[in-house]
Amino acid sequence: MKRLSPVVLVFLLGSTMTFSGFLTPSISAADDDKGLFQQMDIGLLSIGGRATYFDPKDGSSRWFGGGQVRLHPWRYLAFEGSADYRRNDIGDTRVHSYPVMVSALIYPLGTTRLAPFLLGGGGWYYTTVKGPGGFDDTQNRFGAHAGGGLQFFFNKHVSIDGTYRYIWLEKIESKDQNIVDKKFQDNGHMITAGINFHF
Repeated sequence: MKRLSPVVLVFLLGSTMTFSGFLTPSISAADDDKGLFQQMDIGLLSIGGRATYFDPKDGSSRWFGGGQVRLHPWRYLAFEGSADYRRNDIGDTRVHSYPVMVSALIYPLGTTRLAPFLLGGGGWYYTTVKGPGGFDDTQNRFGAHAGGGLQFFFNKHVSIDGTYRYIWLEKIESKDQNIVDKKFQDNGHMITAGINFHF
């Protein structure tokens, strides 16, 4: 995976610290005494936005945005639906993708204040491809993903999370610079940073 630029790292660290500063007063002293692994009572549903970094095997890596909805029917299991946008430049080919993913999240320790989780699932990728020689195509691709993450609950209404997942995708069909049929690999690493509001 390509290294993140120092500017991006400073921005993420600064944003996290600023955001944490605003929400820290909402954690009472009594709650804090119980530690990071106390079980949190959260609602059935959460909705949030997220920043998404994708590093494909072929092409460019960048930050984009998206959203996620999670259903928490049990303390140790949740289901996530998410939608993102990303653009990938592969030589003279430009690819726009709109991934819609469904994931199962397993919380081995339950929904503790600091909660690690494993995730896995699949997705549908609505993809438009523009390449050399006037190539213009719409492709519907499918792929599986697996990974893990960490979620921090400030209180029963607000949490933040970070995830890593590896994505296996069907290849992108396009043309190369000689206008010859070519398939590009779009498998890659995906990192997300999100904020969730629980109801």
